[in-house]
Amino acid sequence: MEWISPNDLLDIPGEGLILQGCGGDLNEWVAGINEMFTQEGILLGGDTFKDVSAFEKDGNTNLLFPMNNVKLDAGKLSLWRLCTRDNFGGVWLSDYIPNYLEAETEEADEEQQE
Repeated sequence: MEWISPNDLLDIPGEGLILQGCGGDLNEWVAGINEMFTQEGILLGGDTFKDVSAFEKDGNTNLLFPMNNVKLDAGKLSLWRLCTRDNFGGVWLSDYIPNYLEAETEEADEEQQE
């Protein structure tokens, strides 16, 4: 597992799933998510998320599960994310950037201009 900064998310190609507020052993989180997604038919053909990254933002430890080069059922993953949003804080990378990073950057820029 690689630790990255929140701003590194801006350079991640493609889509990914971010789980917010992960505590404890992050390797256990990755193993557990891989197992759960395999059992629920989200991960296909024995594939797993391998290049998971961790980052801290607003006091939370978050995990990024990049979807590039992973065989998965995107429809089942989308439904899982919607159904578990309150438990896992799941958000797509493409939604996280404008809503959590860019909004913060814009606010900081406005404060500097005042």
